[in-house]
Amino acid sequence: MDALWAGRTKIPRGMQMESYGQMFLADWENPRFDPAEARRLLREANYRGQPIPYRLLNNYYTNQVANAQIMVEMWRAVGINVVIEMKENFAQVTERTPGRGVRDWSNTSVFGDPVAGLLRSFGPNTEAERTGEWASEAFNQASTALESETDLNRRRELFRRVLTIVEREDPGYITLHHAAAFTAKRRNIEWRASSGWAMMFGPGNLRVGA
Repeated sequence: MDALWAGRTKIPRGMQMESYGQMFLADWENPRFDPAEARRLLREANYRGQPIPYRLLNNYYTNQVANAQIMVEMWRAVGINVVIEMKENFAQVTERTPGRGVRDWSNTSVFGDPVAGLLRSFGPNTEAERTGEWASEAFNQASTALESETDLNRRRELFRRVLTIVEREDPGYITLHHAAAFTAKRRNIEWRASSGWAMMFGPGNLRVGA
C-alpha cells in the first residue's frame, strides 16, 4: 500500500465491500501477517522449494508487475519459490496446462450484495469451476442457498459460511487491495467519485456551479 499507492487505497475485509450495507460483515478479518507461522505451515506441508509459476500480464492492471514483484519477494522471504512467467493474454494465463500455479484476478460488485460480487466468480458453473482452478461442493451449496434466501440474518450466516470456505478452509484467492481509482474535476463541479471504476452521474451526485 505504501510503496505503490502512497497509502491511497486500502485492503478490504475479505472479498466484500461496504456497499453491501447490512450484508457487510464488519468483523471479518483477513489472515494475519505472520512469517513464522507461514514457515511452520510450509514445513508441515513438506514443501521443499519447488517452483510455483506465476502467470502474469504486462500491467493489464495498474502497477500489476510491480505488485507481483513485491509479492514474489515476500513469498521468497518465508521460503516459497514463486517464479513469474510473463504472458501475452488471458487465454495463456488461464490455460489448463501443466504448471498452472498463481495468477492475478479482480472482482467487483455490480450492485450492493455478495451475489453481485464473489458469487459471479466462484460457485456453480463459474469460470473457476469450468477451468478447474477451484471448486467446492460445500461452497456451491452455501452460495446457492445465499442466492435464494430472503431472511437477512440467515443471509448473513450464509455469506459468512461462504467466506469461511473460500478464504479459510480451502483458500481460493488472496485479498490484496481495493482497485485504486483517482479522479480530477473542476472546483465548481460538486461530485463525489466512487471507490471503484464506475462513474456515477445521477442527480443525487452531480451539480455544476456557475
